[in-house]
Amino acid sequence: MTEHLRLIARKLDHLQRMREYLAHSFERCCDIFPATNWQAVSMEQHEMLAAFRIRFSEFQEHLGKTMRAVAIEEEVEVERFGSVLAFMEKLSLLESVDRWKVIREIRNAVNHEYEEDAERLSLFFAEMFKARPLLSYLPAMTN
Repeated sequence: MTEHLRLIARKLDHLQRMREYLAHSFERCCDIFPATNWQAVSMEQHEMLAAFRIRFSEFQEHLGKTMRAVAIEEEVEVERFGSVLAFMEKLSLLESVDRWKVIREIRNAVNHEYEEDAERLSLFFAEMFKARPLLSYLPAMTN
C-alpha cells in the first residue's frame, strides 16, 4: 500500500469517528430543536447546539478533503472541486453535486454569519438538521 493510500485510510477512519460524533450531537439536539424561545434555551443546550454546529462543519470539511484525496489517487483533475464532486457522484459516493453545494452553503452560512438573532439561529439550525442526513449518505466511503 502506498503512503497516499495509507493517508486515505487514516482519513476514512477519522471520518467514521467524526460521523459518530455528529450523530451523537444530532441526537442530543433533537429535544432542543425547534426552539421557539431562544431565551429559554439553557447554557448546556447552547453548548450542545454549538457542538452540533462545529461537528457538522468539520465533518463536511474533512469529507471534502478526503474526496479530493481519493480523486487524486484516481488521477482525476482536482483543481476545480466540481470535478472532484462529479467524480464522487459518478462513483455513487455522493448523492448529487447539488446536494453537496447545499450542505456547503449551510456550512458557510453558519460559520460566517452565526448570530445571536433568534430567527437567524432557527433558520441555521433548521437547515443543518435537514442537511445532516445528506452527510450520512456516504456509506461506501466510510466503510
